[in-house]
Amino acid sequence: MVWEFDQAHNRWLPVAELASPEDKGDPVYAVAWAPNIGRPYEVIAVSTQKGIAIWHVGLNPDLDGRLSVEKVASLEGHGGEVWQMEWDMSGMTLATTGSDGMVRLWQSNLNGVWHEQATLVPTS
Repeated sequence: MVWEFDQAHNRWLPVAELASPEDKGDPVYAVAWAPNIGRPYEVIAVSTQKGIAIWHVGLNPDLDGRLSVEKVASLEGHGGEVWQMEWDMSGMTLATTGSDGMVRLWQSNLNGVWHEQATLVPTS
C-alpha cells in the first residue's frame, strides 16, 4: 500500500495498492523507489516470496484520490528471498541481493522489457 499525508485533515490516506489479487497476503521483504528523473510516474520495486515486481504508479490522483497502478514486470532468478534492492542514480538499473548470496543487476530496454543484465557470484 502507498500512503500520502493529507495535511488538510492531518491524516494518512491510502492512494495506491501494489499487489495483484493473487499476491495479497504475501510477506513483503523489501521495497525500493527509483529516483524520478522527470517521468510522469514513479517506478517502485517490491520483493515478496514470489519474486520481484516492478510497478509504475501515476502521479495524478483520480477523483477519489487514488493513483493509477500498473505492474510492468516480474523478475525471477534469485534462489530464495530478496532482502535488499537499490536503484542507480538514474532509476534505470536495479541491484538486488538476498538469501542466495548473489547480486543481480536488472535493466529495462527501450521497449520497457526487463531483463537480468548481470549476475555477481561471490568467490570463496
